[in-house]
Amino acid sequence: MRKAYGKVKVRKIKHNLDDIPEDCGYDKRFKYDIDMDANGIMGECIEWCQRNCKGKWGWWFEGPVSNNPYDHRWQEQNSYMSFENKREAMAFFLAIGMANMGNKEG
Repeated sequence: MRKAYGKVKVRKIKHNLDDIPEDCGYDKRFKYDIDMDANGIMGECIEWCQRNCKGKWGWWFEGPVSNNPYDHRWQEQNSYMSFENKREAMAFFLAIGMANMGNKEG
């Protein structure tokens, strides 16, 4: 879909979860982790990675320690974005990561 803004044509990019490569996404961990200081990952973080990353990327969670395997206190978990490429991790952090850190509204 193309929209015109003045004389400049802009192509709108709308990603969805089907666009995530199989070697990227949920529960994928790589060398460079970013602690999001939140209990979830915002969709705009995933969309940014879909549009901007050439290397592998993903997100994962670390929950509170419990002896009960059925005790999932997601409100107390911490989320991480993870990147194979150091430059992409830094670009994510500067472009969108800082704005999404600390979101515990989930």
